[in-house]
Amino acid sequence: MSMLKRFFLCFALLFTFLLEAQATHIRAGEITAVRISQSGLRYRFTLTIYRDTEGVEFGQGGVFNFGQGRTIGPTLDALRAEAVDNVISEVNIGNNTSIITIQFDHTFDAPGVYVVSFTEQNRNTNIINLGGASSENLAFHVETAIRIQAGDGLNNTPILTIPPIDRACIGARFIHNAGAFDADGDSLAYKLVTPLQDRGVAIETYLPLDDPTISTISEGGAGGTLFEIDPITGDLTWDAPQFEGEYNVAFIVEEWRFSVLNNRYELIGFVTRDMQIVVEDCNNERPELEIPLDTCIEAGALLEAIVRGTDPDNNQVLIEAFGGVFDLNISPAEFVGLPDENPIPRFRDQPAESLFKWNTDISHVRTRPYEVQFKISDNPSDPDAPSFTDFERWNITVVAPAPTGLTGSIASSTSIQLNWDDYVGANFNPVMQVYRRVDSFDFDPENCNIGIPANSGYELIDELPINQTSFLDDSGIRPGVNYCYRIVAEFPLPSGGTSYASQEFCITIPLDIPAMTNVSVEETDETNGEIFVRWISPLEIDETLFPPPFRYELIRYDGFNSTANRTLVTSTTDTVFTDTGLNTSGQAYNYRVRFYDVDDNLIDSSSTASSVRLDAFGEVRSINLSWDADVPWSNQIQSDPYHLIYRNRTDAAASDVDNFVLIDSARVTIDGLRYLDDGSFNNTPLLDDREYCYFVTTRGGYGNPLIPSPLENNSQIICIQPNDDVPPEEPEIDTPGDEVIITGPDGLPLILLESENCDRLSVEPCAFANFTNTLSWTVNDVDNDISSFNVYFSETGSSDDFILVGSSRTNTFDHTGLSSIKGCYRIASVDRSGNESSLSDAICFDNCPNYELPNTFTPNGDNINDTFRAFDQPNGRCPRFVKSVAFQVFDRWGGQEIYSYNSSEDVEPNIFIDWDGTDKNGNVLPSGTYYYLATVTYDVLDQSIATEEFKNWVRIIR
Repeated sequence: MSMLKRFFLCFALLFTFLLEAQATHIRAGEITAVRISQSGLRYRFTLTIYRDTEGVEFGQGGVFNFGQGRTIGPTLDALRAEAVDNVISEVNIGNNTSIITIQFDHTFDAPGVYVVSFTEQNRNTNIINLGGASSENLAFHVETAIRIQAGDGLNNTPILTIPPIDRACIGARFIHNAGAFDADGDSLAYKLVTPLQDRGVAIETYLPLDDPTISTISEGGAGGTLFEIDPITGDLTWDAPQFEGEYNVAFIVEEWRFSVLNNRYELIGFVTRDMQIVVEDCNNERPELEIPLDTCIEAGALLEAIVRGTDPDNNQVLIEAFGGVFDLNISPAEFVGLPDENPIPRFRDQPAESLFKWNTDISHVRTRPYEVQFKISDNPSDPDAPSFTDFERWNITVVAPAPTGLTGSIASSTSIQLNWDDYVGANFNPVMQVYRRVDSFDFDPENCNIGIPANSGYELIDELPINQTSFLDDSGIRPGVNYCYRIVAEFPLPSGGTSYASQEFCITIPLDIPAMTNVSVEETDETNGEIFVRWISPLEIDETLFPPPFRYELIRYDGFNSTANRTLVTSTTDTVFTDTGLNTSGQAYNYRVRFYDVDDNLIDSSSTASSVRLDAFGEVRSINLSWDADVPWSNQIQSDPYHLIYRNRTDAAASDVDNFVLIDSARVTIDGLRYLDDGSFNNTPLLDDREYCYFVTTRGGYGNPLIPSPLENNSQIICIQPNDDVPPEEPEIDTPGDEVIITGPDGLPLILLESENCDRLSVEPCAFANFTNTLSWTVNDVDNDISSFNVYFSETGSSDDFILVGSSRTNTFDHTGLSSIKGCYRIASVDRSGNESSLSDAICFDNCPNYELPNTFTPNGDNINDTFRAFDQPNGRCPRFVKSVAFQVFDRWGGQEIYSYNSSEDVEPNIFIDWDGTDKNGNVLPSGTYYYLATVTYDVLDQSIATEEFKNWVRIIR
């Protein structure tokens, strides 16, 4: 702070702390908005101003600006003339303060982001942190921003239900909450800002309340002054004021909405509150509130709760409640004093009790809880002493009722028919989500246990229109499995909301095929690994139609669920087999069984089941484990919810590498398929200089009494060092050996590979734009701890442009869905501790451009060859990867230009040219031969082929 500013502030403090403020005008205010048209862009803005009644009248020079060229003001008559119903309301609320409310309607011309503001001279005088006595020369300015955009739907700004003038006591922590409520259910965030005096003009003399010239104390006496706003709850805290007087601060309430299109939350507007805090000397203790615990309530139920207020000084207390629940159009909440249920807040003897009552409705359902702000104020016995206040917040989540009537039947050997009742909240257009798991999972869908619990094993299999009350599940249904279902109603954004889950329905199709039960890694090795495989014979098959004994063929594939490298492992009449000679260290495998009757007729096959794959992540003196398997049974069953964790080096010296000991178990129905080993099992922290090895035994089941449970299967053994900070080796991307070296945009060489995409273009239509670039690489895994690879991509090849586009657990990657072939890649190795290697050298693919022009056209109006147009014949003769075309036509001597076109200068560029045989003035040219020059610019990395010139003759035949 400058010496001049400090001198000015100290001078102001000396004369204002001891004098009663001589207010000039505006103390506080904000602007809120409501969209009042369902189809148009018409909004109603409400300006709320808190005025010092000892100052000048409101509206002297005030200007309301809609941010789109329209302004109202600067006279009171002008404001009133444009106000809704020509009304400006003013209500005196005491303490030399009145509330002024005025509304304006405005229709925006088009979507966009608009900042709506109000500016008026002047603020009231002697605002200490705005320059003291000179604050009366500062304009008051507030802004509200709204975004109008396709896809946003209707949007209203948050409303602020708690007044912006609040009182504080010297030396006591001050808390203010605006009681913001968003009717659309948007997510709100809070941020301190500098008060403004005009659009984009901050008040230079503003000092935050923790500035040492404003305050250096706190209520507890420890540390300096705290001045902050909680970005989530909106609690504005000043701990603590040091001097009497008036202070102004400003903050914004942002509203964020999830964009399904962009898959992220986006800022869609904000409201600025400029508020005033009046600090007084209080010889008083803070009153206290007792409020209910945060809760959930099912829509349609009555919520009642007691709020109790007490005061250590035995003063009377006033209990007030604020929040959007009291302003709802349908069934708003009530807050009444007890015992007489008087709705008018008043001071009462302590302890005082008030009753909150809310008969909730299905229209109240939303994801975010409703916030109710309770405020308690005491009434000191000294009539000149200021009141002391406190705030408490209560969160209420209104949950949609559970869908009812879920039942079902077997439709076929591979499908299940489900049915349920019409949903009570169908008018609000939720979707019905259908969840499925193997085996029953019991939980109570109530008491805030909304939707489907995490780690319950239920998987979302479909989302249906709310008016659909049946569903045929034919996705992967196999005999012998106990399939269990629940349905949940999910309400649309922006409000959102998830219902309680329905009651569970389970059904089992008779076991008339083999059922896989074990794919267990018995030996971990890169070349000599072993997997134990077991299956159950088809116990409920019709042996008259399919006579035994059965013969089984065991088929193996690479990966969790792929069909790569199909291998017939064995043909047997047994139901167990140990598969050997495998790379169980480096990859997972999956198996299925095909079975034949006594006459060697193929009957059917089992579902596939994979081995368990264990991953590890090294942290400081701890190891994070996670595992997975793709199996037809459930590995998260309530009858056996624990998976077993085994580890070596459990001896005191952590030197025994050969013996694995059961160290703990993971409750997977609660925590999922993960476990953190921090040495808690024997109170011995892991050492950073040792490599620890693990395997996990999973437990699962089909939920079918005919199939034994639990089914136990081992993962491979994995080894990792805690706190490993050594990155792995960088990969080297495979090249075929016939690459081309070009110079990149930053002057560095780039390796350009031939793309298989170019060969296929000869058979693809002209509009084809769905390419895949395929990469493969090698790496020297020195420490045998590489867990994955990160793939980086740059469209330009510049070293500054590479961004992460994917990751791979194997040494290959397909970059799919590309509209262009052009681009460069670099790969990084990632080890199990999250260390990333340096990036590989870049390799690039380039577009393969093509452009061809004819030599004759016939502009005679028969719609056949009427324009001079680049070839767009199917496949080979299409224009490919063209950025722009510059085209000139000259007379037959090549001297005078008679026509030109440049697609890069056209609002709607046409790379095909489509010259109609007229000159630059639109005059029809006669039949004859003309000379042309076409310069085509291609979208390529290789700048040596970035442009191509076409010089030739074209004949017009009419």
